[in-house]
Amino acid sequence: MERIGVVPGTEIGGYRVLTPLGQGGMGAVYRAVDGGGTVVALKLLHAHLDADPDARERLRREVANLQRLRHPGVARVLDAEIDSSEAFVVTELLEGEDLAAHVRRQGPLPPTDLVALAGALREALAAVHEAGVLHRDLTPGNVLVTPTGPVLIDFGIAQAVEDARVTSTGLVVGTPGYLSPELLEGGEPSTAGDWWGWAALVAFAATGRPPFGTRPLQAVLARARSGEADLEGLDPRTAAALRSALAVDPARRLPPEDLVSELTRAAAGDGGATSVLEVPGQDTAGTQVLRSTGATAALGAGADGSAGAAGVTRVLTTDGVHEDHRDDDHLDDTSDDDYGDDEDLDGYDDDDRGPGPEGYVDPYSTDAAEGWPPRPEPRRRIGTVLALAAVLVVLGSTSPGVALLVAAVLALLVRAVGLAVAGVLGRRERRGVRRGDVTRAVVGTPWYLLRGLLGLLPGVLVAVSAVVLVGGVGWWLLGSGRFVLAESADGEPAGNLGQNAAWVEPALLAFVVLIGLLLIWFGPTARTTRVGARWSLAALAPGRAGAAVVVLLALAACAVLVAATLQGETATVWWPLPGPPGLR
Repeated sequence: MERIGVVPGTEIGGYRVLTPLGQGGMGAVYRAVDGGGTVVALKLLHAHLDADPDARERLRREVANLQRLRHPGVARVLDAEIDSSEAFVVTELLEGEDLAAHVRRQGPLPPTDLVALAGALREALAAVHEAGVLHRDLTPGNVLVTPTGPVLIDFGIAQAVEDARVTSTGLVVGTPGYLSPELLEGGEPSTAGDWWGWAALVAFAATGRPPFGTRPLQAVLARARSGEADLEGLDPRTAAALRSALAVDPARRLPPEDLVSELTRAAAGDGGATSVLEVPGQDTAGTQVLRSTGATAALGAGADGSAGAAGVTRVLTTDGVHEDHRDDDHLDDTSDDDYGDDEDLDGYDDDDRGPGPEGYVDPYSTDAAEGWPPRPEPRRRIGTVLALAAVLVVLGSTSPGVALLVAAVLALLVRAVGLAVAGVLGRRERRGVRRGDVTRAVVGTPWYLLRGLLGLLPGVLVAVSAVVLVGGVGWWLLGSGRFVLAESADGEPAGNLGQNAAWVEPALLAFVVLIGLLLIWFGPTARTTRVGARWSLAALAPGRAGAAVVVLLALAACAVLVAATLQGETATVWWPLPGPPGLR
């Protein structure tokens, strides 16, 4: 039978499938229940691997390795059937979320939590190594955060230290950015490589970002090979300790127990102290600041140990289509996510990346259409934008020309900000972070303003056309008496719209301004404007506190303008618009 997409209720090997949990290179994982009612994780071998002797041997080795482990920090194997037509492995099902999802939701770990995570995972990995097993894929997605502490999961590519390699010569399986430099250079898997991956995982937990970025893939590999980790924002002691633990040369790396000790001292308040930890022969000032997202691949070479055929890199995109890239390594997707339940839980706005601290970017989001993770963007600020728009709409009820002019100027400014940020991110993706990035963006402000103006023109022209059309028709219908929205009361002085009440004119003007704002915000080429507004608000009014201040000020301004309009204290100002015929 087809094992991917198993219908709930299906019985497999005495286990009843309940719901899917995830899918990876080795197989699909389901929540299941055994005959005694215990809920477990049931991992089924992919159907297309069923007849592959190497895949079956790999799965058999995985089970044998895991059955030797008895540690609270390592997920236990409960049952397995390797040789049947429906090969499966059953592991304990732990409550919790993977570290990647946890960091996405909560942000980088505070120092004390970072120490607890690093220490617990060090003990678990030490137990794994004592059992003669290498994990080889220590990533945030393979660490489950549970109520009792972190647990290592997904040994789908684990390998016993004494085993001969079952896969083809030169094959290296793992996640770029968490594979040690010696593995990338064709070396054999080792405990030192696992500890390097552990240090990279700790760096991710400390910063909330993949330590070597993920875009473009070739740059990630180059940064990992040279030890250019992104440790920006960490205190000097923590940064120095992680940089030493991620040294390119295994002999120069900080031992795991020493890294935990340094993190403990930093958490105790010594983070600002000058640390003696340095990486000999490494330029510590060259640390790269990388803010992008994750991709899992398998790096390997030909059977003779040479590079892949014609040096072509093959990257499996999220829609299953392979894209070719020129490089010295051969990549193929063999990731294996056992606990791949990634739901959207956004309670702050409608951003499709899920919840998290204001301005935080999910480091594991993907873009299926392009096969690459998208560039980082601040969270949407829907409430803040609506409050500011309300001020312009109320202002437009008496000064429509001024309101639309202010909206166009603001759109131009935030669009220029969006273009400048995109330029900085593009340069950093190609070359890494350089000190002159921000200065170059500031100096290029006139250029970005010009580009912003040219890009904004289509939307502004559409908005102006709609304002003139809707405003002109509405004014003609109401002013000519063909349509009376609300009759004026007896004794009320006549307004510009004949028999209509005095409030109808400002209401019509506010409606027309609202149409103009919507077209500027959602019209042609407007996405750059919206993204630029996010960056601008993230800088000028960061976090929930900043958003609350802006919203309160905007509501106060609206109240003042509405009161003045209702009391008739404000006359209609048409400038810079010509105004309706007969009122010029």
